Formats: sequence, structure tokens, C-alpha cells
Amino acid sequence: MRIAGLARSSTVDFPGLISAVIFSPGCNFDCFFCHNRTLLDGEQTLLDNSEILAFLERRRHLLDGVVFSGGEPTLQPDLAAMIGEVRRLGYRIKLDTNGARPQVLRDLLAAGALDYVAIDFKAPWPRYADICGCGPDDVEAVRASFALLAEHEVWPGLDWEVRTTVIPQLGEQELNEMAHSLPPAPHYFLQRYNKPAAHRAADRFRLEAPALTPARLVLLAEALRVCQPNIQIR
Repeated sequence: MRIAGLARSSTVDFPGLISAVIFSPGCNFDCFFCHNRTLLDGEQTLLDNSEILAFLERRRHLLDGVVFSGGEPTLQPDLAAMIGEVRRLGYRIKLDTNGARPQVLRDLLAAGALDYVAIDFKAPWPRYADICGCGPDDVEAVRASFALLAEHEVWPGLDWEVRTTVIPQLGEQELNEMAHSLPPAPHYFLQRYNKPAAHRAADRFRLEAPALTPARLVLLAEALRVCQPNIQIR
């Protein structure tokens, strides 16, 4: 598996667990507000898989879980094999995904390879292609991934979350539309917007537009609990 980064210890990436985070390079989306753009552009210095597994072996009694993030990890052909190696060490596994590879997600779920999934919900469906730099087929694939995760009874023991970064282009109307377009999720996070450090010069004005204030976000979350009772602000 191609791995371009490793966070050796995190208390925020896997809810309730101390985890390591594995970052894979590359993504099939091109979100202008991406906070991991260094994983998408230019040449990547790749880490040795055996060295990462050796590190995880040494830390088995200090870490609880491992997060596979990116970029987009489901693009990696050896993802399932690497997850299997990590799982054999006794770790719980979380996957961060944009949802555009539902068959990969289904295969991992069917194999019992995942304990937690965090899936991004980036925009109202009609605006997905514009905001995420993806195609219509990708949008339908994301829809399929949400439908897959909503099959609670099929995946015993799985926990999952929806997360939306409240970029300046998402106002109250858009967030309301998004929240009502999904069935109630076990966890639904509105993530406060912070301008990414690395970005394209051409995206400057979109990134510097005013976003919802924290106070408005709190009021909106309260209102959206009608359709998403587990909504929180992160």
C-alpha cells in the first residue's frame, strides 16, 4: 500500500480511542478547501509498510486503534491487505473516506474489517460536482456509500459518522437541505471551517469568503436536530 504519512499518536481522530493515523496519497476529488493538499500534489515520499507494521507491533499496548485516511485510502489496491495486517495486531480500524468507492467500502464491511467509518458529506447533491471537483458518477457513488452505511442491521458492531466542513459556500439553506437529504445518522458532525494553509492561488477568494459564525452554527444545529437528532458541532 502507498503510504505518505503517519501520525504516531492521536486522541482526536478515532472517537474514544488513542490511535495512529496512516495517510495515503492521491484523491479522486479536488476539493478547493482540502487540508491535506500536500498529499495530492507533486511527488510523494512513501513510507515502508514493514516499518509501519513494526512500529504498530511495538505500540500495541499504548495505542487502541489505527485510522486509514488520506487523500482517499479506498483508491489504494492493497488497502484491504494492509488493514488485515494491522487488524491481526489487535487494533480497531477506522476508515476516513469521501464515499466515492462504495464497492471497496462494501467489501471491507462484508469482511468485518472496519469498526468505524467517517464519511464526508461535502455539499448539497446538485452542487457536489462544483464544490468537490468530481463528476456525476462520483456523486452517485457517494450516495450509494451513504445507503450502504445506513443498513445498520447488516453490519453489526459498526459505528459511523457523517461529517461536513462548513465552508463559506454552505449557508443555512444548504446545510438544512443536506441534513434533510439523509436518514438520521448515528453521529453527524458540523465541522467549523478553518482556511487551509496550503491551497491554490486561484482558490483564494473562495477560501476567504465569510463563513457562518459559531453562534449561527449553534442555532442551526439545534434546528436540524428535528431530522438529525445526533448532530454536533466539532
